[in-house]
Formats: sequence, structure tokens, C-alpha cells
Amino acid sequence: MTDEPPRQLTYREAATRVRRSVRTMWRWRKGGMPMGWAIREGQRVRVVDERVLLAWWRDRLKNDPVHQLRMRKRREGIQG
Repeated sequence: MTDEPPRQLTYREAATRVRRSVRTMWRWRKGGMPMGWAIREGQRVRVVDERVLLAWWRDRLKNDPVHQLRMRKRREGIQG
């Protein structure tokens, strides 16, 4: 792994990164995902570290019944 600092993503960049809506990013923040503030082009914007975002996203996938069903079918297709 590289020792570069984690990227800081805005709501829109974070939503694009995990293929979710900006509204979902807002709900995740309200649900406890740690976000901070940054200055971009003279404006204060909410930002989240990319590593935190991906960890939060993976945790949501583990608990999503639709995702679990897809993964189960994929495993059965490989084994069967």
C-alpha cells in the first residue's frame, strides 16, 4: 500500500464513487458516517475520507438482503 493521504470527497464525488445518490450520502452522514468540512474554490463543503466512505459502503452491502441474495446466487452458479 502507498502512504499517500486519503482523498477528501465531496457529497457528489462520494455518491459517484459508490454509485449512490447525494441524498444517500446525506442520510449516511445523519446515520453517523464521519464527515468534515473543507474549503473548495472559496466555498465550505462537506467532505469525507475515501477510506471511511468505502468502509461505510462495504458495511451497508453486508447488511443488504438484495446484495446477499445476488452473492448467494453467484456462489451457487460457481459451485453448481
